[in-house]
Amino acid sequence: MALKGSLEDFSIVNILQMIKLEGKTGKLLLNDKDDEVKITFDKGSIIYAEGGPARDEVRIENTLVANSLLPHKEWLAVKKEHDDQLKTYWDLLSKKIETPVLLEMINRQTVDTVYYALRWIKGTYEFTPVKNLRYNNKVMRPMDVDGILMEGCRIADEWTRVSASIPPFDTFIVKNILGDEDQSGQTAKKEEAPKDFQNSLEFDVLTARGIALKPSQITVLSVIGPGKTIHEIMNAARQGSFTTLEAIQALLTMGVIKTTKKKGQTMMAVDHSSTVVPLAIAAALAGLIALGVYQNFLLGAGKEAKANSIVVVKNEEARHGLKKIERALNIHFTLYKDPPSSIDDLENSGALTLADTLDPWENKYVLEVENGKYKLYSKGPDIGLLTDNINLEFNI
Repeated sequence: MALKGSLEDFSIVNILQMIKLEGKTGKLLLNDKDDEVKITFDKGSIIYAEGGPARDEVRIENTLVANSLLPHKEWLAVKKEHDDQLKTYWDLLSKKIETPVLLEMINRQTVDTVYYALRWIKGTYEFTPVKNLRYNNKVMRPMDVDGILMEGCRIADEWTRVSASIPPFDTFIVKNILGDEDQSGQTAKKEEAPKDFQNSLEFDVLTARGIALKPSQITVLSVIGPGKTIHEIMNAARQGSFTTLEAIQALLTMGVIKTTKKKGQTMMAVDHSSTVVPLAIAAALAGLIALGVYQNFLLGAGKEAKANSIVVVKNEEARHGLKKIERALNIHFTLYKDPPSSIDDLENSGALTLADTLDPWENKYVLEVENGKYKLYSKGPDIGLLTDNINLEFNI
């Protein structure tokens, strides 16, 4: 095989297959005008691949920041050290992020870069043999050329069709789940990707609409934040670029996301009440233990101590139940634009189960509407006593 030549004479697929068959160790450089790709081989296996410095840097930054893997301020410090001391990003990040995450990011860059090169039909190539190749085998694992070619060629064939079916990559995308009117009063001060999109009001609304999301689509929705370009989403999502592209195509078709002419100014707050409120129950128990109340209860203290312990814990359970109903109210209003008149309406619409409508004392929660304000409450342990009610007031 010639060590250098034109891709018009010898395709990238043939080059990779030849390197594998001959078990070569070294670096393959591909050039096309201002674009380049470098692929490193060890005994015919792909070890690592990188594109132009700017391309890789943008991907790394978007992945780290959009997924809350590294605060933006820390990323800027890493970038400065990289620029000043000419250290590789992977060496610097090995001290900042966990090894499995580092391995995932390196693998994704390598595979996506090779897939990108497989779409080239013009340009030049040059292979340089390297003796005693050194690399960090803890985070750079040998990859079989045939496996990458099989999937990469499929993607190369599909890429044009899928990319042609969606807007240009510089198009700005926002979520289209709760509607503009639901977001108008909330200004995004700083983008923060939700740690779990499946634990959000938006996910619950989609589920209530009967929309089942694939993992790749959830990954996309998890990094959009207040809005991103398609290219930024592809860089930020922790999955292959083509997988992200297909997910964006599907979400646009379903109407879950939409295009906009300018960057969005608002962002929905993510509802984490289902995880935060149970912690309040645990905190209540911890407080009782610290005060010695719960120990007295367990050790057979008087009836009054036992009753007080139970009331404290049940009060927190009731507050958790009220927050769950508030969440169901938001979903109901988003879907039907018509506020329910009672708890029974929420049960009949499927937003709540019968068990959800009962407080810890097995009495139904109460929903009242007055002057546009909603009041939710539990009647507490004594339904005839007003002073022990647990209340929650809010606006929709």
